[in-house]
Amino acid sequence: MKENSKETEITLEKSADFPDSPDTKPDTQPGEDKLVSSFATFWNICNTIQGLPILVIPYAVRNGGYLAILTLLLVAATSNYTGKTIVRCLYEIDLKSGKRKRVRNSYADVGDAFLPNLGGHLVLATQFIELLFVASFYPLLVGRLLAKSFLHVAVPCWLWTLIGGIIFVPNIFLKNLSQVAWTSILTVLSAKIVFITVFAYSLFRFHKWELNSLTHFDASTFPSALGILVASYLSQPFVSLIEGSMRYKDKFNLLMNVAYGVMTLLNVIIGVVAYISFHPNTAEVITNNLPEGSFRRAVNVMAAVLSFTSYTLPMFTLFNIVEKSNLPCLPEDLDKSILKPSVIFLRLSMVSTSVIFAATFPAYTYLLAFVGSIAGISLEFIFPPLFHLKMYCHDMTWGNIILDAVVLVVGISVSVTGAFFSGRSMISTYSQPIIDHCL
Repeated sequence: MKENSKETEITLEKSADFPDSPDTKPDTQPGEDKLVSSFATFWNICNTIQGLPILVIPYAVRNGGYLAILTLLLVAATSNYTGKTIVRCLYEIDLKSGKRKRVRNSYADVGDAFLPNLGGHLVLATQFIELLFVASFYPLLVGRLLAKSFLHVAVPCWLWTLIGGIIFVPNIFLKNLSQVAWTSILTVLSAKIVFITVFAYSLFRFHKWELNSLTHFDASTFPSALGILVASYLSQPFVSLIEGSMRYKDKFNLLMNVAYGVMTLLNVIIGVVAYISFHPNTAEVITNNLPEGSFRRAVNVMAAVLSFTSYTLPMFTLFNIVEKSNLPCLPEDLDKSILKPSVIFLRLSMVSTSVIFAATFPAYTYLLAFVGSIAGISLEFIFPPLFHLKMYCHDMTWGNIILDAVVLVVGISVSVTGAFFSGRSMISTYSQPIIDHCL
C-alpha cells in the first residue's frame, strides 16, 4: 500500500533492521531528526492507554466489581500481547542476512498479507469506524465536565458537548508524530494530576470505604463497562506508526511492557479507591464526584485538558488512514500540503463528525460499547492472532500457536456476547423517551 508520510519513507530507506544491541546507533540517514526517541515513544504508548481510563475506570468497577478488575488485567495483558503481535507481523526474516527486515508499514499492510486485495480494506474500514467512535467519546467527556462544573447555567448536555468540541479543532493542523508526542506528555502529566487529586480526596473518605461493595455486579450495565475497558487499551491501530517512527526499534517490546505495566497499575488503583470512596454514586466521569464549586471546576479543567490531548493520537491516526487512501481530492505532495484547503476541509470534516456524534446520540456509552464489541475487539483480539497464525504458523512453536488460538476464541466469544448485551441495552434505552442528562 502506498505510504506518504516522511516517517514511513525513512523506515523503508533503513529497511528497519534491528541494531545488533541497544547501544548500537543507527546509521545517519536523511531526515534522521524526524525519528522519535525511546522517551517520546514511551509517552506515545502511554497515551494510547492512559487518557480514557483515569476518568471512567471507577465507573467500570461500579458495574463489574471484582470481575471488572480481573477483566481490566486480562484486557491489558492481552492487548499488550496483540499489539506486539501486530508489530511482529510487519517483519520477515531476510534469508541472506538472517536479520529481521521491516517489509510492511501498517496494520492494513498486515491485513493485505493475510488476505490480498481485501484484508487491508477490511482493517482500514474497521480502524476508521472504531477510532472515530473512540475519538467522539472525548468531546462527550468535555461536555459532561462542563455541565457538572456550571450547574447554574441552563444549557443541555448536547450543547455543552458542541461548545466543548471547539477546543478539538486545532488538531487539524497536526503534521507528524513528534507533535503528537508532546500532547502525549501532556496527556500523562494531566492524568497524573487528576489521579493524585482524586486519590488524595478519596483518602479523606477512607472511613466510608466498603470493600464488600466490590462484590457488586450488574449484568445489564457491565457490557458497557466492558466496552470502556476494551476502548481504553486500544493500542493496535497505533503501534505500527509508533514503532515505525522509533530510532531504536529493538526497544519497542520493552517499552510496551513498561508502559502497559505502569498505566495498568495506576488504573487499578484509581478504579478501586475512587469507586469505594464514592459508592454507590460513582459518576461516569469520576471528577464529577468531587464537591461542587471552584475545586471541582479546577480539576475538571485539567480533565478537559486530558480529554483534549487524549483525542490527538486517534484523530492523527484517522488523518493518516484517510490521507493515505489516495482520495482524488487530496494533493499528491501531501507531506508539503498539510495546510492546503482540501486537506484542511477533510480534516475539519472528521473532527466535526466526531463532535456531532458525541452530541447527537444519547446514552453514547452503549453505542460505543456496541461498536467496540465488533470493531474494537476485532482490532484488539481477533485480527492480530488470526493474521499471525496465517502468516507465521510454520515458524511458531506449539505454545505460541495455542496462545494465539486461545486469544482468538476468547476474542470472538467476547465480541458476540458484548454486541448482544450492549445492543440490547442500547435498544432498551432508545425505546424510552429521551431525557437530556449528564451522568
